[in-house]
Order: sequence, then structure tokens, then C-alpha cells
Amino acid sequence: MKKIALLFALTFVVFCSLNATNNNDKENSSKASTENTSAVYQLSGTVYDPNDNEVLSGASITVDGKKYYSDLSGNFNIPQLTKGKHLISVDFISYQSQTMEIDLKKDEDMRIAIKQL
Repeated sequence: MKKIALLFALTFVVFCSLNATNNNDKENSSKASTENTSAVYQLSGTVYDPNDNEVLSGASITVDGKKYYSDLSGNFNIPQLTKGKHLISVDFISYQSQTMEIDLKKDEDMRIAIKQL
């Protein structure tokens, strides 16, 4: 009887060990395939006034709910955006807000014109 119980316990341990190894292999291959399909891109550009081509430093650029600001030269840089559609909103004091949707497929460099109120 002890031999049967020992044989059963040994079989159970081997089965659990093999099953855990299979699950880890599946998780690792799943992570690898996910990493390959989620490309990361960068969105950069300049915010300016189209009337006089003056750059707007300190303009607020909101992408998918996260806020960024243009630098002293009116430039902005938003790293690590995934491929696909993103909602962009640009705001600056005494200027009309502008909202647009872009479909990001590669690194983008854009010029965003916003008009004074």
C-alpha cells in the first residue's frame, strides 16, 4: 500500500512539474508575440500662430488625456505612443483650442496652427 501511495505521489509531482513548464513556455511565447505587434512611435511638432508664423511657447498639447507643453521654440515631443488613433487637443491662452484625431503609423512631425480669439 505504501508503494502505491509513493508511486501516486511521485506521478503527481512529475505531472505538476511538466504542466508548470508548459504554462511558462506559453506565457513567454505570448509575451514575445505581443511585444512584436505593439510598435512604439514618437509624435513631435511645433505650435504656431498662422497670422504671423510666431511660435507659441507654453502651449498645452493633450494626447489621450495626458498633458505636454511646447518649449520656448514652440516645439513639443511626445515619445512612446502606440500605433493607431490618438486624440490630440492644443490649447493656449487667448487662442482657439484645436482638437484633432491622428492615425499614427510611424514617427510623426507636425505643425499645428491655432488662431487668436
